Amino acid sequence: MNKTNILIPLTLFLTACTSAPDIEEVQANYLDLSSKEQVKLVEEYWTILKRVEPRYPISAAKNNISGCVDLIVGIGQNGKVKGYKVRSSYPKGVFDDHAAAALFKWKWKATEKNKDSAPVLTSVRLDFTTSRNPTDIEYLKNCPISEI
Repeated sequence: MNKTNILIPLTLFLTACTSAPDIEEVQANYLDLSSKEQVKLVEEYWTILKRVEPRYPISAAKNNISGCVDLIVGIGQNGKVKGYKVRSSYPKGVFDDHAAAALFKWKWKATEKNKDSAPVLTSVRLDFTTSRNPTDIEYLKNCPISEI
């Protein structure tokens, strides 16, 4: 894979949520590894140092609602999230802010291969379930078990 062919200019807009930073515009060249075929390649560039699980919304827990959020995430040269975009979510909008707030607490470390700490785009899916083996048909249809 030729790195220069997949560098793309991208403007990511940060969305305000309870514990996310203020809205700002971030523009940089990111190595785009966000497609399902390339998402595993991010491990060649960055390893997760700190992963924070999202808070489960109280109203969703009380109503036994399960769901997922698939985000495209920009990892900056400092190993922190520089921006995100919700690619899809189920149920729409219920878990989005909680997923984003958790991602802003994540931290990555550049690998040996990524000596220049090249920023990348990747995708992260966060699942919200009230049981280890959810059986809700709508959840299973909209949040299939990842093949990656």
